[in-house]
Amino acid sequence: MRFKVFLDTNILLSGIFFDGNEAKILDLVEIEFVTSEDVVEELRKVVKKKLKYLKERTFEIALSETERALSDITVISRSKYNHKIKEAESLITHKKDVSILAAVLYLKPDYFLTGDAHFFTDKIKNIVNVFAAKDFLVKIK
Repeated sequence: MRFKVFLDTNILLSGIFFDGNEAKILDLVEIEFVTSEDVVEELRKVVKKKLKYLKERTFEIALSETERALSDITVISRSKYNHKIKEAESLITHKKDVSILAAVLYLKPDYFLTGDAHFFTDKIKNIVNVFAAKDFLVKIK
């Protein structure tokens, strides 16, 4: 069975730039990875902020690697999940995560992978399978 897995910003960031569970997940070929326009914007912003100390050429390589990784992931347009914002606001109090949860609610993925503790509430876990990277790898083996 091919799973649809929504990736949050921290999963993508760790998976692209560091060895570990997140990188192992991004290497899985039997999974349909999806994310949202808001996640991609946040990822690009974080990469530019965190890696700005790199020399120009290395920085360009890091940006290129980010874009290459995103090319294998379906990115859902904000206009498709905007109607889920109110529902997401009722489930999560952390404002910056509302649009990400709205995208998850719209997509209804088999799994939602995140390292953000704000998503690991009973309310959200009753609606979607929220997993940390390590737990997801255990689950699918």
